[in-house]
Amino acid sequence: MNKAVSQSGRLIGQGMVRVDADGKVRGLTRYLNDIDYTGMLHGVVVRSPVARGRFKALVPDPAFDWSSVVVATAEDIPGENVVHMHDRTMPLLAEVGGELLYRGEPVAVVAAKTIELATEAAAHLRVEVEELPPLLTLQDAIAIFKKTPVKFDSMQDQDIVKGDLAKGFAAADDIIEAEYWAGHQEQLYIENQGFTVFPLADGSILCEGSLQCPYFPVHELNDPLQLPPEKIRVRQTPVGGAFGGKEEYPTMLIGYAALPALKSGKPVKITYDRHEDILFTPKRHPVWVRYKTGVKKDGTLTALECDFILDGGAYLTISDVVMFRGILHCALAYRCDNLIIRGRVARTHSFPCGAFRGFGAPQAIWGMESHIDAIAARLGKPPHTYRRQLHVRPGDVTPTGQILSKENGSTACLDLALQHAKFAQKRRQASRGKLRKGQTKYYGIGLSFFAHGAAFTGDGEAKFKAKGRMELALLDDGKPGVNIRVSSTEMGQGVHTIFTQIASDALALDPARIRFPMADTGLVPNSGPTVASRTTMVVGNVVYRASQDLKDQMESFASQRYFRGAKTVLKNSQFAAKSRRPLSFAKVARDMLTEHGPVNGFFEFKLPPDAKWDQVTFKGDSYPGYSWSANIAEVEIDPLTCELAVTRVTAVLDVGRVINPILAAGQVEGGLTQALGYAIMEKMGTGQNGLYDASRLQTYIIPTSLDTPIYDVKFVEYPYSFAPPGGKGLGELPMDGLAPAIANAVESAIGKRLRTIPITPEDLFAALHPAQGDNTP
Repeated sequence: MNKAVSQSGRLIGQGMVRVDADGKVRGLTRYLNDIDYTGMLHGVVVRSPVARGRFKALVPDPAFDWSSVVVATAEDIPGENVVHMHDRTMPLLAEVGGELLYRGEPVAVVAAKTIELATEAAAHLRVEVEELPPLLTLQDAIAIFKKTPVKFDSMQDQDIVKGDLAKGFAAADDIIEAEYWAGHQEQLYIENQGFTVFPLADGSILCEGSLQCPYFPVHELNDPLQLPPEKIRVRQTPVGGAFGGKEEYPTMLIGYAALPALKSGKPVKITYDRHEDILFTPKRHPVWVRYKTGVKKDGTLTALECDFILDGGAYLTISDVVMFRGILHCALAYRCDNLIIRGRVARTHSFPCGAFRGFGAPQAIWGMESHIDAIAARLGKPPHTYRRQLHVRPGDVTPTGQILSKENGSTACLDLALQHAKFAQKRRQASRGKLRKGQTKYYGIGLSFFAHGAAFTGDGEAKFKAKGRMELALLDDGKPGVNIRVSSTEMGQGVHTIFTQIASDALALDPARIRFPMADTGLVPNSGPTVASRTTMVVGNVVYRASQDLKDQMESFASQRYFRGAKTVLKNSQFAAKSRRPLSFAKVARDMLTEHGPVNGFFEFKLPPDAKWDQVTFKGDSYPGYSWSANIAEVEIDPLTCELAVTRVTAVLDVGRVINPILAAGQVEGGLTQALGYAIMEKMGTGQNGLYDASRLQTYIIPTSLDTPIYDVKFVEYPYSFAPPGGKGLGELPMDGLAPAIANAVESAIGKRLRTIPITPEDLFAALHPAQGDNTP
């Protein structure tokens, strides 16, 4: 721990009980499907029956009674039929005469008084299509990329260049090349996607539902709905998990529900069942990454060439920024003066991929950390020794030219993980494909080391200008308190509790007098989306500074109103001046509200003044700060059944100031468990019909409590001093590095490297018995 900055405040650094725990534990929290709406219609989406084709007609069954059903098609879209995400290519609903680009692409929305009637009506609409040949998978796209690059359809390209690649390879004593693959991953939140849209008398709409980013629909649906931002109000209901899956997609769901709502004048609710949610919502992007690296005999990395290609699906949506984050993490953790990283987003005729915890970084780190082990093996160096030699430290320069600051726990994370897990000692016990004396299962241990950029890439935070206010008000109990007014959403990660702790310390106020109402774009400023490991670091700083602003205002009021201008301090929920009797917060707050009306503290986040970024060349300061981690995985593999068990995981993390250690450890264990599934279980392919082949809980296998290993989680603290209280990104970091640590452990156990995840028993059988199996991706 960095002792110079380890002192916590009154609540910051403490394991405060979650402020939302009581309602959730007792079943009092009301999610979208717990809310009864009067006069509501239920919506069902009608979809393309093919992966690619010409949309010829939508034909209603004349024998069906359509009198009590509302049908909305592209013809009912008031404005331009385009959803403005990161480009303007995706329609809200497909138009007759246009091309359908993926199986399940929406062509209409049906609404009725019951979900049963709406579902029946949707089945009586026939979608006539002239089928065209699709390109379904990333493997198909990469085959084209390798054979005929000019025919490869990339929706977004971006390169990172540092130094002189040719010079670097010329200086190398050896060159190591390899390819790595990873497939889709489903977020599998507990609460499925859902939204209700209310048409209002003034032509505006009110949208209530489960989402991460309330302001996204406000700005992305202006064109199709012909409504300005102030007439699209979005209100969050309690969110039963998201993991990125409720970042961009709720915009689409609101758009689908808005069309029949505006057409009928009645509220329309659309919620998915589990099967529909898995089939027709975004997933983690499949990836193909190819590394070519030059090294000297002493281990110096002289050159690195990387092709990093994601499967974006049929439309770009937000895949460009997922790819951007990916390439920024492809060579982030190690010293190399000469490199080129080429990022691409392949178009396939599949459902558009989107946000998932890690956002491109897990795909990048999976390839790089596997490759670093391969380089170490070629050099004859232990993997931990090689990482100690090569990893970046404060003062080193990243691939984009950013100089790493001293607020950097890279070495501390690596050293503590190796020491705590007894890595060197246990590595000598690895089976290497041969059972040692006393072993009945192959044993292996593997390491990964990595960073995660906190907040938006480059100048993203400068563009968003996260804003927040702290509102002095009478609370639900009629007594004075403070409302936190930001657009960050609670989705299980604990932000309501974290921000309450931050505000309490900044205000010197009892946390019982602080509330964090659900985000509502009609009431809160835009503090940016709840994504990108930015909430505690960026919006937490907004809450902290806005709380200080409110505190200053209240102290000034109390000084002038009660203490004749004497210096006044709010401490322990009381206003005190020298030699004066203290006054309660409630007394001062009531008088201030009576005399001044609404009182708010305000703050807008700005990047450090010396931060520089060029979005075209990808040169400069990629992120305001970096979190660091080392993961060590231990595995056992049954030589007969090829069953793989991860028995222990050691994780050491630098996430800056740890606001709530209990919640932080929970975040880490949850992320590691998702990464466990990504590494060894969660296999999802695309069939010839264009649909995912694992679209139910019976077929999409995730870890349970029986599969999770012993987790040994440790933190080191190197706070981000520019943005008090100093937290850095936590939510995504635990997802990033466990997959390669497990793959490296598997290689340690069986003596063979697998370059595709998830690693299943079938893959292990093929590796152990190559004449009887095939391990190609």
